[in-house]
Amino acid sequence: MATSATPQNAIPVGKRGRVELQPPSHAWISWCILLAYLAVFVEGVALLAANHGPEILPRLSAAQFHLCSIYVLEVAIALGPGWCAMSPGWTCGELIAHHVPYTFTVMICFALNQQHKWILPLVVVLLTPLNEGLFIINSLGAPGWVSKVRRSYGFLVIVFLIASEIHTWMQVMQQHWADNALVMLMLDQLVFPAIYYHFNLLIMYLKRWKKTRSL
Repeated sequence: MATSATPQNAIPVGKRGRVELQPPSHAWISWCILLAYLAVFVEGVALLAANHGPEILPRLSAAQFHLCSIYVLEVAIALGPGWCAMSPGWTCGELIAHHVPYTFTVMICFALNQQHKWILPLVVVLLTPLNEGLFIINSLGAPGWVSKVRRSYGFLVIVFLIASEIHTWMQVMQQHWADNALVMLMLDQLVFPAIYYHFNLLIMYLKRWKKTRSL
């Protein structure tokens, strides 16, 4: 995916002028973002193991705020100095497509006080920061097997995430349909692009496996 604007530090790669962002100029920036992602992952594991009742909502809200804050920071440094702690492999457009719609949808969910209906996918998605953290670890010079671990974990967590999204989506739509809440029913469809995005990621994993027969 080509970016609409090429950051100063981005580098062109590929046949169609695909422009990838460079890692931050100082390793400590990458380490800070890595630790932030890992902290959110720990929050996600703790929430997944907890009782998913109303008492979980304050902790869930805090964890989602932390994840969205990291996403906003990453978009800012991508649009500014042209950095991405997860590079190589990410363009500015890809980063925005991954971070911005998610943050926007979560903001709407919490603004409309609908988070209690979407607890499961909101918890499961907190497991994905480990995947992003492994991207950063790889950028910092990790051995090749880390990429294999990341792809294996990424595939499994995306399958889990899609299942939770579809299951919850159907439940919430049935409830809003029964309540004749047509506006909320339309807003429920905001999750569909996420399902589509994650489904495309699975297709990408499967195509890679078919082509290379390896992780």
